[in-house]
Amino acid sequence: MTTLTVPDRAAVAAALSDPPVFNVSIIRPKPGKFDEFVAVQHAQFLRLRGQVQGVRGNRMLTSPEKGVVVLVASFDTAADARRFSQDPRFTEHLERVKPLIDSAEALPVELAYELGVI
Repeated sequence: MTTLTVPDRAAVAAALSDPPVFNVSIIRPKPGKFDEFVAVQHAQFLRLRGQVQGVRGNRMLTSPEKGVVVLVASFDTAADARRFSQDPRFTEHLERVKPLIDSAEALPVELAYELGVI
């Protein structure tokens, strides 16, 4: 059974008054390396969960039949996102996964609208 935690009104109001900064990465692992890439990426998430300043959340979306992984990370500020992009924990991870990847594109994006919780 999954337990949902509902934040208090003050936390919701604070989050809504200061929208996050998003980074989206579209990654195509090399043929035959999809599952290995997903496993390495998941291990990195578990290693860093709750340890990176300014991270609001992240999602990993996979499309095995298309061979694509989409990573979405949200940060409190653009400075938080830049700081993490230079963090050795991130740059060393990029070096580890580089041999598994055919192509990757990182896109800083802005929130156009939102509806509900994903």
